[in-house]
Amino acid sequence: MRKTVKKLILYGITAAMSLSLLSGCSGLFSTEAKIDRTVKKMSLDEKISQMIIPAIRTWNEEDVTDLGSFPDLKEALKKHQYGGVILFGANITGNEQITRLVHELQENNRQIEEASANIPYLTPLDEEGGIVIRLMNGTRMTGNMAIGATGDDALMNAERTGKIIGEELAAIGFNADYAPDIDVNNNPANPVIGTRSFSDDPSLVAELGTAYSKGLAANGIIATYKHFPGHGDTETDSHIGTPSVEKTYEEIRQTELVPFQEAIDNGADMIMTAHITYPQIDDEVTYGDGKTKGYYPATMSKKMITDILRKDMGFNGVVVTDALEMDAVRTGGLVPGEVDSAEYAINIAEQVINAGVDMLLLPKDMTDASAVTFYDDYISGLAAKVEAGEISEERINESVKRILSLKAKYGILDIDGKNPEAQDIEAKVAKCLETVGSEEHHETEMTIAKSAITLVKNADSLLPLSSKTKKIVFMGRLKDDAVTLNYAIEKLKEEGFISKDAEISVEYYYDPNADAKLNFPDDMKKRISSADVVIGCSYAAGNTALDKESPQYIALSSAIEDVHKGGGKFVLLSENLPYDSAIYHTADAIVLAYMGSALGTDPTEKAG
Repeated sequence: MRKTVKKLILYGITAAMSLSLLSGCSGLFSTEAKIDRTVKKMSLDEKISQMIIPAIRTWNEEDVTDLGSFPDLKEALKKHQYGGVILFGANITGNEQITRLVHELQENNRQIEEASANIPYLTPLDEEGGIVIRLMNGTRMTGNMAIGATGDDALMNAERTGKIIGEELAAIGFNADYAPDIDVNNNPANPVIGTRSFSDDPSLVAELGTAYSKGLAANGIIATYKHFPGHGDTETDSHIGTPSVEKTYEEIRQTELVPFQEAIDNGADMIMTAHITYPQIDDEVTYGDGKTKGYYPATMSKKMITDILRKDMGFNGVVVTDALEMDAVRTGGLVPGEVDSAEYAINIAEQVINAGVDMLLLPKDMTDASAVTFYDDYISGLAAKVEAGEISEERINESVKRILSLKAKYGILDIDGKNPEAQDIEAKVAKCLETVGSEEHHETEMTIAKSAITLVKNADSLLPLSSKTKKIVFMGRLKDDAVTLNYAIEKLKEEGFISKDAEISVEYYYDPNADAKLNFPDDMKKRISSADVVIGCSYAAGNTALDKESPQYIALSSAIEDVHKGGGKFVLLSENLPYDSAIYHTADAIVLAYMGSALGTDPTEKAG
């Protein structure tokens, strides 16, 4: 009897220990198991919809800044269980307003009737900092190239930038950021990347991109590394055409792929594709007309997404497309169907999904009732392709599991299937107003901006200016620059860099609305010729940096010649891409600032 009792006790202990171990193991797998169960319950419509992120910039040509004013849009969004909604500048008028709109979107999504599961939205936006922002009343930050220019502090500044942007996005209610841009800036003629890149050094881009994302993650914001496999070495903007990179796989492994591999090795959760072709890597295809031969953009390429990104590089997170409304895909004639038709869009999506991509960003802007019909047809058309075996349901399930796993990881989705409790919107608004564009954030922003300023030439120690400098001409490009220039002049006076009794003239040499763009009258020429110092602003973007036929070059080179004839000196202030400094070699001093955004904005203005 005692032996039996001992055996029972021993069995009980062993069983308890086994259950304990199993429960510990089930903790490791419970999320995956619960997501599997959720996916099994979802209809095909729900699963496909979860892979789609529409935009809602306008409705019947009116900016969508609140949902209450657009009942038809509210109902349209509830027709399908979309994976998320992306917002743009048209949706944002102020910090309180956007906080309420994001809240309204999630609440409206919660009201979908007969949904198999409540799956909150991803709410991404493009908030890189620098020239790519959406929160006009937030803290802009300096942009990536400026961060890269801060030398030994660059790593710290990248993380600080991500942290500030992440804190502001989280305070509003966003949960994902389409940043950082980790393209390697290895083509000065690039029309779309430029100052959005940290550097032309792949290792530095990798390091700073990871640090930036760490700052976002500290605030629960999903980082999205872009644009895979790399948009840095292109001379075409994929918004308006199809760039092609003539490099081998081995070549991009040494440059473009370095930052992405670093991101993956450090646990990247989401990567955005680029609409760029790679003829020396990819397989040739036949386009939609059945005759033309060419190459699919990486977004649609199984070799680029499944073979390289997934298998070779080991990424198993969420892959999201760049916007499918961009001309590189939308008007490329890549598949059968008329441009902007549901048929064409569905055939594009078939290739994208079969390539291994998980989320379809912005197939069409949801602007009116016809766009709602488009999405009905788009989703049913993709479902028909699944039923016909042209897209496997296993491929769909794979993507949906990745999406739900990502949402669960960041606390967006409750994997136990409970409806997330509605947040206290008034408390959320109060937090937003306290956080977004705060004085503390702006102080950090200015500290980084000052640290980025680079003096590349300073003949005869011209800078800082001598207190004896009495006649100074500031040459701004546009009259819209007046607010910023006048603010800067007052700050220079306050801090003693310009004598308070100096004679200062502010001129503007470029008029974009005039037939003759160059505005360089005789009275301006006279003031320049008699100045002690002329400070001229140059703005370069894309392949304009070295253009000696431009009104900008003609004005500034003439000013250099005129001030030198009068015995004065010339300081070039490069506002944006620094490459323009190469053609003003006769300037006495050259200063690089790396960002010329918001020049018409009052830096002292506080907006709610």
